[in-house]
Amino acid sequence: MIDILRLMFEFCAVIVFGMLQLIVYPSLMFYSREELLKWYHSGRDRIFIFAIILTPGHLITSVLQLIDRQNPYTIVSVLCIAFMWFQHIVIIEPKHGKIIAGVDSSIEIRKSIAKQNLVRIVIITFLLGWTLYNTIQSTTMWL
Repeated sequence: MIDILRLMFEFCAVIVFGMLQLIVYPSLMFYSREELLKWYHSGRDRIFIFAIILTPGHLITSVLQLIDRQNPYTIVSVLCIAFMWFQHIVIIEPKHGKIIAGVDSSIEIRKSIAKQNLVRIVIITFLLGWTLYNTIQSTTMWL
């Protein structure tokens, strides 16, 4: 059951990060400084709700899998998820903070955020594929 939950969390994360990469971040390049601040104070909070649900759930299911069985899949998964948390807290969030504070809203910082999100998409897509493969191998719920 934990495998199916993790698969759902990773699938949703790919959708949310993909939406950010393909729709939200490119559109932010065209916002003026004032419009960008307005969006950050309203639109970002809506996306944050998804992140508050997805990221802890994803981490918890991965840690539970690691506790249940220690193998390369579970170890690498927890390390990748820990890296994504580190990347978000240390690299991405301070850049968002600069935009929110009105300190820096340059195109370069917006492009940097989009590039960092692309790294997350690559990692989460890799994990989704690996989780899908392992879930198919370990469960009888597939046709």
